[in-house]
Amino acid sequence: MMIVDKTWLKELNKRNLAAEGEDSSKWDVAIVSLSSSVLNKLTQAEQAKFELSQFQRATNEIEHWARVEDICDFFGVEDPGLAGDVYMRRFKNFKKEDEIKWLELRDINDDIPEGFGVKVDWC
Repeated sequence: MMIVDKTWLKELNKRNLAAEGEDSSKWDVAIVSLSSSVLNKLTQAEQAKFELSQFQRATNEIEHWARVEDICDFFGVEDPGLAGDVYMRRFKNFKKEDEIKWLELRDINDDIPEGFGVKVDWC
């Protein structure tokens, strides 16, 4: 099991603090979503910085099945009933290198060698 690089995460947390008078419109913001198995690779202190997310309800059947597929892909399962919780955290001053570090924490199995359990959405 890969454990997060604590030096990198400490630096990322420093960049995530808002400075007085800072123009937030210039931030490169991203939302990192983790499955509980990936979240468990972090220290308890880092885990506490993530919030449990609720799945949004689909408004139609097409959207429902698209969400089911996304959920299954995210958790690496075929049955959405086997999916777990999703934890999210917003980061400012996020860089491509940060995205790569998070993606390196993905869970991997024989069926999904590219990994699952981590998603980065740039805002």
